[in-house]
Order: sequence, then C-alpha cells, then structure tokens
Amino acid sequence: MTLKRQIHLDFHCSEYIENIGESFDKKVFQKYLIEAKVTSINLFAKCHHSWSYYPTKIGRIHPNLKFDLLGAQIAACKEIGIKTFIYFTVGWSSNDAEDHPEWCVKNKDGSFIVHGALSEEEQKQKQKTQKLPHFYWKFMCLNTAYHDLIHSQIKELCDTYSVDGFWFDIYQVHRLCYCEKCKKSMISLGLDMGDLATVEAFNASQMKRHCSTLSTLIHEKIPKAEVFFNGTTAIDSGANFRHRMYENNTIQDLEDLPTTWGGYDKLPMQAKFFLNAGFPITAMSGKFHTDWGEFGGFKHPDALKYEAAAMIASGANCNFGDQLHPNGIIDSSTYENIAYAYNYAEQVEAYGIGGKPISKLALWRSFDQESDEGLSKILLENQIDFDVANFSKDFSEYSVLIFPSKTLLSSEEIHKVKSFIKSGGSVITLAKSLLNFTEDKVSEEFGVAYLSDSSFDCDYTLIKDTLYPIFVKTPFLNYDAAIQVKPISEVEVLADIFEPYFNRTSEHYCSHQKTPFKDTKAQHPAIVKKDKCIFIAHELDAMYHKHGARIHRDLFKNCLDLIYKNPIIEVDLPSAARINLLHQANEKRYVLHVLYSTPIRRGITSVIEDSVSLENITIAFQFPKEIKSVSLIPDKQELDILQNDSMYVVTIPRFKMHCALSFHYL
Repeated sequence: MTLKRQIHLDFHCSEYIENIGESFDKKVFQKYLIEAKVTSINLFAKCHHSWSYYPTKIGRIHPNLKFDLLGAQIAACKEIGIKTFIYFTVGWSSNDAEDHPEWCVKNKDGSFIVHGALSEEEQKQKQKTQKLPHFYWKFMCLNTAYHDLIHSQIKELCDTYSVDGFWFDIYQVHRLCYCEKCKKSMISLGLDMGDLATVEAFNASQMKRHCSTLSTLIHEKIPKAEVFFNGTTAIDSGANFRHRMYENNTIQDLEDLPTTWGGYDKLPMQAKFFLNAGFPITAMSGKFHTDWGEFGGFKHPDALKYEAAAMIASGANCNFGDQLHPNGIIDSSTYENIAYAYNYAEQVEAYGIGGKPISKLALWRSFDQESDEGLSKILLENQIDFDVANFSKDFSEYSVLIFPSKTLLSSEEIHKVKSFIKSGGSVITLAKSLLNFTEDKVSEEFGVAYLSDSSFDCDYTLIKDTLYPIFVKTPFLNYDAAIQVKPISEVEVLADIFEPYFNRTSEHYCSHQKTPFKDTKAQHPAIVKKDKCIFIAHELDAMYHKHGARIHRDLFKNCLDLIYKNPIIEVDLPSAARINLLHQANEKRYVLHVLYSTPIRRGITSVIEDSVSLENITIAFQFPKEIKSVSLIPDKQELDILQNDSMYVVTIPRFKMHCALSFHYL
C-alpha cells in the first residue's frame, strides 16, 4: 500500500528574474522536508514559461540559471529517502507559443485560445493599467511538432535522471482546436468540422495518442514509474470522462484548491469514482490562501490539517502545493505549517489509504457538474454515506440508486437499471433523467408519461403529508420550473406544482423577483412514487448547487427516507460535518471517518478557521460482517458496542476536527 505525503513544488520563473536558484541550499532543503514528514515531491524540469531547470540539449535552460537545479534537488531528496517525480508543462508554454504560433490551439476564426482571455472592456482596462490577469496562457496543440519536442525532452530526462515518475501538466480536451494542422488532419479523415462532438472526439484522440506515446517511452526506460497527466481527472464539461482521458495515468491525482475552486465538497465524489475505477488516488490542495502562484499566501495550519484529514478520509494520499521562490530558498513557514498537517496525517493515513467505498446507496455520476455536486452536497450535508455506481457490474451491492437530472445512459446501462428495479431495487430519478427510462415518452418503472418542458421561468411545490415533517406547509419556490408529466398507472403523488400567473418580462412583472403562484394546482405533479421508485420533476440537484435552499435539501432527504431503509451507518451531526465509510479488506476492517469544521465564506475564499469539539456522538451501524471490536482513531481507545433495535451502536466520547472509527471483523 502506497502512502504519500507529497509536495508539489511549483517553479514558474520569468526570464526577467535573475539569479535563478542561486541560494538553493541542500541541507536547508532537506531539513524542512524531513521536519514536514514529506515522503515524495514533484520537481520542475520545465515550467509554463518554457524554461528548463537542468542542462538540456533539447529544450532551453532558463537564461539566468547557472547549474543543474533539478539534478541537485533530486540528489538531495534521494539522500534522505524522499521519492522524486519530474514535473513537465505541456498545455501552457509561453515562449514556445510566442516562437511557434503554429503550435498553438486556435479558434475557428484563427484566434488563439487563451486561458484568462479578456472581454473587450477588460482589454481596454488592461491597456490603461498594463496589468496582465492571473493565469493568462495560450494553449498548445499536441497535433503539431510541439509533441515531438516534448517527446525528445522526456527521453532526455529519462536518460539523465533516475526518478520515480513523471507529472505532466495542463490537459484540457474540451479546448477544441482548429489550427491548420488539425484542420488538415480532420479533412484527411473525412470528419465534419462543423460538428462539435466530432471535433471533440478528434481532439481527444490526438491527446490520448500523445499521452500513450509518452507513457510507453517512460515505461521502457523506467518500468515502475508513476505517470500522471494533469487535467484528465477534472470535470470541466465532462469531456475528460466521455473519452476516458485518465486511462493513461497509473495514479489519479485529484487537483483541488478548495478555498477558491468550488469548495470542500468536490473531492468526495471524485475520490469515490476513481477508487471504484480501480486506481490509487492522491488528493491535491495547496498551502496558498487562494491558489497557484500566490507568493506569500498562507492557509492556517488548522486548514491544512483539516484538508489532510479529508484526503485520507476519502481514501487518498496527500499532496500540498507550494511554489519555490526563484532564488531557490525554501520557505520555512510553509513547511512548519505543512508539518502540522502531515504529523497528523502520519497518525491516521493507514486507516484511509487503500480503502474502498462501501454503501447501500449509490449516486450515478452524470458528469454534469452542477447536478452531480448538488446531489453530492445534499447527501454530504445529511451525513448520508454513498458510493458512485458507474463501475458496478449489476448494482446488486446497492439497495438505492440515484440519477441526477442531466443523466444520459447507454442502452446497456438502462437495461441494467431496469433489471435492478425488477429485482427489488429502488431508484430516484430527477427531471429529464426520466427520459432514459421511457419508450414513446412513457415510463412504466416510474408510472408517468413525459409531456413537455415547462414554459414558465419558475414554479412552486406543495408537498403532501407523506413527505412531512418539513418546515414549510405552503407552496415554496423552485428557481427553475419542473418538466411536465402525467401519471399513467397506480402511483402516489407526493407533491403538487403551482405555476406562476406569468413569466417575468418587461411587459408582465410583479414585485421585485418572482411572479406569485396561482390558487389552483397544475395538472402535472412535482413528485411521484411508484412502488419503490420515485420521480422528482424538478432539477433539485442543480438548484441546490446554485441556490442552496434548505427546503430543497430537506425535500430530497424526505423522499429518500421513504425508500432507503437499510443504511450501513446512521449518525446525527450538524450539516457542516462530513462522514465517509471505507472498507479495508486486507486489514479486515471498516473505517468510518468523521470530520467537522465549518468553512466560512470570506471574500473570494472559503476559510477553515473555527474547529469546535463535538461530544457524545452516537454511531449506529449494521455491517455485512460481524463486528468484533471498535476502536477510536487516532487515540486507539476501544469503544463499547451496544445493541439498539436492528442496529448496533457506539458512542464517540469527544473529537475535534477529525476522528475515525475502526470496525474490526474476523
């Protein structure tokens, strides 16, 4: 079992900065890595400015670097037993882009595709201030001679250094390229350049060819090397997952800077997906208050500790990003803070890494980010542990499946779900995901027929007694209107829809925001239950992701409670608490991780700051195997097991920020 406490040591240095790496001190470098309990590190061979940090004969060494910095860092790490990985930029390479515009990704009109591209107004402002926005880089095309340059330089690196792997950066398949080389290639293949899906598939094939070629080269030279192409695990538009761009990775690194990149709830679903796909995973965050390139920016050590614990709770190795100063001096405060987190990680990592998700409830990953993360947040905030169902053979390990509102299933997947329902399984499907289960717009499984989309810009829900208790007894707002369906068989309508008098326009409007609802309910229902299956007509998932209304979260939870009767774990905690359940079969134990620390929204960031102790937390459980003992981690305190109805119970006496329960079986 691989255990990593890793550093990603960014080093993007402008040619206008002198004396690059001049103050690098091997002993100081080693001292701080040792004290921070670091076990592996990503070191820079080539940066986004296109400069190399070793004496390359293929690329271009930084003009102000006078020695082999990469070699010195690798040697320093090897002396103290730290594994080394070579970082190499691909998708962004500034000087290569300026010297070879024919190597750049282009729009249809021939303009460059630029990350951080400016609007017309921003361009005018830039001309006044001469300020360049953050992350302003042209994208590079891999269907050009640029690929050949990279291939040659990677061969040079493999021949020069003995390392443990390579970490390649910036792979974004959804940035569609219409450069001259790509257009010629698509024409020669007879592809329709007017079809976005076709161009995306071509782009993906070129990128996968590039990745496969590099991976083959590396493994010929270093057979056991880890290889990772960054960006291939990012959600983006779902393109990476449609084309399985992650397949050439030997380990999946999940880059996530939760303070500014969408919060602390992105990791759980990513981790579950890749663990079920059979990959080891590493979770990546940063030491920065915001994100990459923030010199002098710091998270509080408590935030780093929380993030490390959350990584391990998800079954992931730990990686924190830093950026070395151009002078080569390692920042002492950074590594003192990381030491605080990694000292704790060392105590608990064996109880996370190597584990696999286990739950009776599974969420299908649709790769629509708002829908997936909205549902995930609803479950996380209710401490309902879940799995990701996409890699299941027949769903027999689950009792409930949930399909987000933007789900598109293949015919084989639809057949599997229908078989699951026939065998007694329960399904919740939201909004247009219903159409996966219809023939001529009729769904026998859910007992409704699809009529149409709504013509209204919002509507209102009034629930029936079955869905109580809830804190609203009158119609409540849905920011997006439901699709319209009609019941076609014996179904139970759990909630009705009330439509507004009219849409809000310049001609017709009422008050400041939404038009109020009519007095009579609509003919189409909001929620329908047939046997053990529930259809929800609204995109509750996307609405919760965008608006965060508790009424929508509670509504979904009450629907789920009607059909989810056999959870493995039940716990009552504040909404900011998070749980994750892992099975470590080799150690013959289940491990429940519990986290509690409330992120505070401050400016553009989410800050982990206040950690309070929770006491006397009751955990009810019913595992597939008979549990012989339960111990509290990291304290190693054995807890008393009591029985309560059909479930067993243990009590966590007290914890702050994070703890784990290890359930041992024979």
